[in-house]
Amino acid sequence: MQKVNRYALLLLWLVSTLSFAQGQENCLSIQADYAALIESGKYRFSKEVANESSASVNFKKLASYQQYLTQTYQEIVNKNPKASMPCPIVTDTYQQLAKQNQWSQTPQISQLVAPFELAQDHNDKAILLIHGLTDSPFSFHDLSQFFYQQGFTVRTLLLPGHGMAPSELLTADYNEWQQATKFAIEQTLNDYQQVYLGGLSTGGALIFDYLMQKKHVDEKIKGLFMWSPASKAKSDLAWLAKYIDAIPFVDWLDLDADIDFAKYESFPYNAATQVDAIMNLVAGEQALASRKMHEIPVFVVASEHDQTIDTEHTLQLIQQWQLASPQEQMQKSVLIYYGNNNKLPKKLVKVMQVIVPECSAESLCDEIFDVAHIATTNSPDNPHYGVNGQYRNCGHYVKDAARYQACKQNKQVIKGEVTTMNLNRELPMQRLTYNPYYQEMLAAMTVFLKATH
Repeated sequence: MQKVNRYALLLLWLVSTLSFAQGQENCLSIQADYAALIESGKYRFSKEVANESSASVNFKKLASYQQYLTQTYQEIVNKNPKASMPCPIVTDTYQQLAKQNQWSQTPQISQLVAPFELAQDHNDKAILLIHGLTDSPFSFHDLSQFFYQQGFTVRTLLLPGHGMAPSELLTADYNEWQQATKFAIEQTLNDYQQVYLGGLSTGGALIFDYLMQKKHVDEKIKGLFMWSPASKAKSDLAWLAKYIDAIPFVDWLDLDADIDFAKYESFPYNAATQVDAIMNLVAGEQALASRKMHEIPVFVVASEHDQTIDTEHTLQLIQQWQLASPQEQMQKSVLIYYGNNNKLPKKLVKVMQVIVPECSAESLCDEIFDVAHIATTNSPDNPHYGVNGQYRNCGHYVKDAARYQACKQNKQVIKGEVTTMNLNRELPMQRLTYNPYYQEMLAAMTVFLKATH
């Protein structure tokens, strides 16, 4: 009898230990399973739900921004396969939101990727921030603190098809992104007297698209912030995406592990098709005649070595935007350029302030091999993407298993943008996910806000 009890106790201990281990699975622990997750696609597809409450947000029927936040959060909970997974990535913005919403000290993924509002009491100014393709509002957790400390109510938007699983982008349509952008901008203009609009990559293109379609814009809009704004894909083959996407059963450009809770890693052809359509509306040759430029100062952050967006094309677009303004207004605008200033268009330096940061020895930027497209909005102190964050962006090696593993696990890696030169270096390269010039950028943003408010 005593022997049986020992076995029973041992079995109970094993079961409880296993249950505890399973219960401890979080956004950090799953990173060790990247190879299996690439193969299985466990987090690649959104949860199947049949009830009406899981339907996508209807932007035409929303009565307020708060209603938008509530409905979108519920959609994330319903569809994101990792929604309830604990994620011990605690930012200052999360702490503020946790206090505001009575959330626990340890976030769930749904709370980190959801759109949010940091509201000020009795203020009349706000900034709306729109993320990039495959991203989520987490990409603005750092910058939100800066704007909040400057006295702004901070609002973020989650683009349809994001914040859940990459499969949502298989059927995403840029018209939905336009509707979401229109709602968010116009609701914010309705609620506040001074408004700034900020966009990362595709978010920037959507803001330009909204403004360029209007003959006249609301005078409440005091300025724009554009981080790595999307204008034209770096790859000359990007235009092929819509034709490849039309081939039956050919859906994915990249199949990755999808362990980054804040950004999709697997990438459908349709996603490229939709963002290409938006960029064509903003900077395509056929858009030139119909688009309307406006006298709104702009703060731009761009990297010469950006491997997602053609920075040269972006600078041409910014120059055209600037030339629509009188000289006095032009000089309020700022370009922070991570690259060789000799490669800047000569006319551009005459129509806006240009800042080219220098990297001194032993500074944070000293061992960085070019600033990446995805790095511009994140602080080096970001607990997920920063210097000490556990996550490594290695998707550029996803078709080379050995190099991918080295990028993920080697003690010695380099950080930078995925240029051909950097990929040919001896050490594996982790794509840079934070801005080594972050503090200098905030200082310049402070000056811009004082000049434009």
